[in-house]
Amino acid sequence: MYHRLYIVIILILFAPLTLFAIPEITLEDNHSSYTDFNIEYLKEAPGHTAGIEQISKMEFSKTIPNKFAFGYKNDHFWFRFSAYNNSAEPKDMILEVTEQFHRITDLYVLSDPIIHKRNGLTVPLNEREIKTSNPAFSLHFSPYEHKEIYIHVQSIYSDFGAIQLKTPEQFFTDTQLRNNIYIFYFGAMLGIALYNLFIFFYLRATIYLYYVGYVFIFIVWAALYKGFLLPYITIDLYNVLQVTIPIFFIFLILFTQSILKTRKKFPRFHKILYSFIAVSFISLIWMLINMPTGFYFMNLSSTVIIPLLFILSFWAAYNDKTIAKIYLIALSIFILGMSLISLLALGLLPYSILLSNAPIIASFFEIILFSFLLAYRINALSQKSFAAKKALLQQQKTERIRLFHEVAEKTTALNRANRQLQKELESKKILEKQLKHQASTDVLTNLMNRRAFMNAFSKEMERIKRNPSDLACLILDIDHFKKVNDTYGHHIGDEVIRTITEHMVNYTRSVDIIGRIGGEEFAILMPNTDLDSAYLIADRLRENIAKDEMTFEHKTIQVTVSIGLTQMKEEEEDMQTILQRSDAALYEAKETGRNRVRYL
Repeated sequence: MYHRLYIVIILILFAPLTLFAIPEITLEDNHSSYTDFNIEYLKEAPGHTAGIEQISKMEFSKTIPNKFAFGYKNDHFWFRFSAYNNSAEPKDMILEVTEQFHRITDLYVLSDPIIHKRNGLTVPLNEREIKTSNPAFSLHFSPYEHKEIYIHVQSIYSDFGAIQLKTPEQFFTDTQLRNNIYIFYFGAMLGIALYNLFIFFYLRATIYLYYVGYVFIFIVWAALYKGFLLPYITIDLYNVLQVTIPIFFIFLILFTQSILKTRKKFPRFHKILYSFIAVSFISLIWMLINMPTGFYFMNLSSTVIIPLLFILSFWAAYNDKTIAKIYLIALSIFILGMSLISLLALGLLPYSILLSNAPIIASFFEIILFSFLLAYRINALSQKSFAAKKALLQQQKTERIRLFHEVAEKTTALNRANRQLQKELESKKILEKQLKHQASTDVLTNLMNRRAFMNAFSKEMERIKRNPSDLACLILDIDHFKKVNDTYGHHIGDEVIRTITEHMVNYTRSVDIIGRIGGEEFAILMPNTDLDSAYLIADRLRENIAKDEMTFEHKTIQVTVSIGLTQMKEEEEDMQTILQRSDAALYEAKETGRNRVRYL
């Protein structure tokens, strides 16, 4: 009896700890990918946006798998979990959110200071830490280190995706595999479209033009949906290109009218389909005026258009039309894929990579079947021709085969040329990156040189104009540095500069901007930092440099630094004014005895 009572007491005492424990991933040396774990999530109240300081104090009462599907919420969602490096070795990982269409996908790591990394459609690809279409963030774990991780997601479209943690090697391997699959898909679809475009120019039948337009528009939408266009477009253009959806339905309806001959065989359906072309056109205009509501209206319209097309094709197939039967099979595959993605987008199905790609997979088979359908249609027409035209039909068939092989050969040559061009572009990008690095980096310290620092300063000022916040600036100068060079030689002086550079990197934050702006003079920008906080950072840096006994060639050297510090004022918009005030504070620090921090 006492034994049972003891167990009950233990459960009562420790149950709260279990209840409020944050889901945790344990990183093991023999695991390269973590794609199935639990996380907590919190949805912010409508119209309220909290900062990470507030969010981290809130209770995340709901635990879910790392895959989420919330539907069209347009709300702010926060996810939380912790990761533990169960190893005596440091470990680098990459956190990936598997879908790229969220407006905001930000990462926060609770530390001192809090690490914040921005991503999502509002962040151009060239400004991201990891330049992939899917939001990705690098994480460094020291031996046996815990990290509490928060992810902030908000979208004007549907909210679904998955959060995964991988080693860099596994992440880039998976990314390359995914890209190769999509390149194959887009290449195959483009080849089919080009083939049928050649047939259109040969036969002058508008049905091929509708089909080619349908395929091309779907390729653009799929490339947009999977992020392949992100390197080349802005967020505004990304939103505008959502009009491919109503254009896609317009071409699909026109193709359906032509292939099923609705004007002659189903006149009522024909008129109804024209009304839905008008609805799609209205949706297009609406989306250009107001994307979220126009997008939602198009989705509602599609829930009527798709069943209507299915009923029409079923009725045509019921009348024993082979073309209609093939069309029904192709449309059924398309409806299945679009229904799955719609249910996922509405939050009615749990997220998976397969469901996310359902329209891509379905369209692949649907477009191929439509291509077979067109080929069958040509064959059916040829069988009904007069016997006198058999020779001409045979010649046309031979010409089609010749064109097919010619297009196939040209497609192969184009792919080969594209691969060669891609290699050349990659080599050019590497060279440009190296030249850019050399032009903006100080050779001795590997810090920004003066020009690069001033460019970074200018960008920071532009950011503050858009989003006002604190900004501190300090200028650091090595005291009596000429004496060090004269006494020990310039090579020792260079080693002293490198050592002080290491101190600046170690005792500042990752968001701070450091540059070498003179021989022994450095400047540091501290975004989102008030004067008091900046002073603590600067004085700690000064104190640690003063304590460091540097040993070079069996010679021990101690140097000190003087630091001038200032904070951007609300009425200031000129970075030269800020630099001059920092320089004046530095002069005061030197005049009052050196080895100190002064601020103005």
